Amino acid sequence: MSPLSSLKAGAHAIVSEIRATASRIDKLAALGILPGVELRVQQVQPVVVIECGETVLAIERELAEGIVVSLVVV
Repeated sequence: MSPLSSLKAGAHAIVSEIRATASRIDKLAALGILPGVELRVQQVQPVVVIECGETVLAIERELAEGIVVSLVVV
């Protein structure tokens, strides 16, 4: 397991855990980012851009560091 911010563009991962304040966890949950959800990283600089289902989201690096993921081999 590693932080979302450490992945490379094109990586697929499943959210394992979210390490953040309650308000940030609520914000991510409202966007559909919860443990068990599969994500695909589109870009990592200057912000982390991910696909979550049919949604594309830009996430600050600090927030992405608190999203712990497991890589999915495709």
